[in-house]
Amino acid sequence: MADEMLCTPITGRALWGPGDFKGDGWIWRITPEEADEIEQALRAVQKLGLGVGQFSREQFALPLFSVKLAAIRKELIEGIRFALVRKLPVERFSVAELEIIYWGLGLYLGTGIGQNAAGALLSHVTFHGLDASTGRVRGYQDRRHQEPHNDLADVVGLLCVRKAKSGGASSIVNIPAVYNELLATRPDLLPVFYRGFHLDYRGEGDDPNATTSYRVPNFGVADGKLCVFFGRRGIEAAMHKRGETSTALEAEAIDLLQTLLEKPEYRVDMELETGDMQFVNNYAVMHARTAYEDYDDPSLWRLMLRLWLNLDDMVLPERLARFTRAGFADVAVSGAG
Repeated sequence: MADEMLCTPITGRALWGPGDFKGDGWIWRITPEEADEIEQALRAVQKLGLGVGQFSREQFALPLFSVKLAAIRKELIEGIRFALVRKLPVERFSVAELEIIYWGLGLYLGTGIGQNAAGALLSHVTFHGLDASTGRVRGYQDRRHQEPHNDLADVVGLLCVRKAKSGGASSIVNIPAVYNELLATRPDLLPVFYRGFHLDYRGEGDDPNATTSYRVPNFGVADGKLCVFFGRRGIEAAMHKRGETSTALEAEAIDLLQTLLEKPEYRVDMELETGDMQFVNNYAVMHARTAYEDYDDPSLWRLMLRLWLNLDDMVLPERLARFTRAGFADVAVSGAG
């Protein structure tokens, strides 16, 4: 059975441009009362001696702030597909306490999942001092520019603990706008993206040369909604490891999509301030980051906490779900993918 293909332009709130975010009416803010409630929930979990992944939503009670979190969740699924939440008072807490808080907030949006083959539930997005030339360094572990890409979760969250000395701006790319341009100007390339490509496992697992044994689609449709999963570096790395080359049409498609993803009219840029939380619907938009410079003192280095969530009510195309819902658990078990 052939995969469903979206052949009409996308409309609605999911379609936006940077001009829609001139003011700050789209930004969510934590009130002082909500901040106090979050701290009370943290202390309750600490009193039980529990940590990340060890407590339930009921044990991290937020009778007031949960109302706002429910609205944010709806925005991620039905609205602009991302949210910026400000004014979490990070100065009150240690990094370990912020990990508990962020995990607890995530319980109101979805189910937290592992982010690498080892099953880490929270990642520290910071410079890890690793050699990028080895090919086993993930983007969140260094300071380089990250091209627009998707992660392996329904929702990706970032909590800004410390800003960089300079750089490190976050970008959200509006995929419906990009798709509409492809549909209008190069519909002949869409089948390439619906077929997809083999992907690199980015050095996770025992085999550094592991790739998927099947093609993962870049575009797919589920419940009438477009889903996206694309990362040029992962595609090209998999081709290299498999000893394969792209066809002329595939190369043209990849180049064009990469160009469109970088166009400023299709993205909104934001500087995450200390205490900001960003949540994105990972299969409706793509995210990127500019390169950054850190302070000399390692204790002041840029630090973001990253959270990956899956949503019980989010439906994905079958071939995309095969990869993303297994993710690094698959490579940890099967090695070659």
